[in-house]
Amino acid sequence: MHSGIATMAREIVVGTSHHFNWINLGAAINHPEVGQGFDISQEINRITGIEDSDVKVIPNNGYGDAMQIRGLIAQERPDAIFIFTDPRYWTWLFEIEREIRNEIPLMYYSIWDDWPVPLYNQAYYESCDLHMCISKQTKAMTKILLERSDMEIVDLDLK
Repeated sequence: MHSGIATMAREIVVGTSHHFNWINLGAAINHPEVGQGFDISQEINRITGIEDSDVKVIPNNGYGDAMQIRGLIAQERPDAIFIFTDPRYWTWLFEIEREIRNEIPLMYYSIWDDWPVPLYNQAYYESCDLHMCISKQTKAMTKILLERSDMEIVDLDLK
């Protein structure tokens, strides 16, 4: 897909495929390839020059649901869940965050960088084990939002 989120997801996956294996729930409205799964490891290897990437994409209509994520966790045994975009798209995930976080960490990459600080996102931000920020401004806003939290807030540097 060619959305801003899809572009960022591609950059993150390609930029870290030498360190991590990935399985991506490729969310879209009326995804044209929903129901199919793709192993794109060979293409990632070609692009990056590495030999052992493990990258899969599962096209999906929307951002998933609790049953789907439970199934992916049981089948794929991921080390973590990594999400980004507006956390309000993930309300269903935050409703089961304690269940997930008892097993694996939940990481959120924040791309929110418009003032004022989105106070209504505080509960979502606090429901994550790691909060990564796209910019210094996002990090400043996140620190305000999480000032009473002991959560680690980091810049995501793909270099």
